[in-house]
Amino acid sequence: MKSHFSSNRITARGKAWQIRILLSQWTKEAGGGTKVKDFIQRHNAVLK
Repeated sequence: MKSHFSSNRITARGKAWQIRILLSQWTKEAGGGTKVKDFIQRHNAVLK
């Protein structure tokens, strides 16, 4: 399972069940009403 963040996209590679688990984890981390672009910006801000 690999995932990569860039300034405007998320790339995830793996089996379908792995992607579902990853998306579920990200949803819990960000909150249910968070937009993907906001999640990416927040994730990139944490890495800097």
